[in-house]
Amino acid sequence: MKKTLAILSERKNPLAVKTEQVLLEKLPVDQKTLNRAMKILEPKNLKRLCIGAIGGSILVTILSNIGKDQIYRASVGQEIKKQLAPMQKKLDELEAQNAALYLQNKELMEKIDLYNRLHQYEE
Repeated sequence: MKKTLAILSERKNPLAVKTEQVLLEKLPVDQKTLNRAMKILEPKNLKRLCIGAIGGSILVTILSNIGKDQIYRASVGQEIKKQLAPMQKKLDELEAQNAALYLQNKELMEKIDLYNRLHQYEE
């Protein structure tokens, strides 16, 4: 313990010193494991760790927003489908009516053509 406290006093990072003191007091950690953990808290490694954490949080935020956007789009799409359902029904009815009128028109045109052909020879 005295050896570890002597090492702590040589280090310049107060966060590392405090963390190391807490680890020594609270956890049964051997010196090798403690040294590995403390290497992470060195300034150059801490910068890398922070950059990785920031990058990870940005990535999670972006993915979260994409997920929310997709959920929003899906719910808006469902609302639009609900609102357009009566219009779709009317459109289907008009298409059916249009098909029926087309058939009536075709039958009338055939009758007119037949009438014209019959009366063409009478003149």
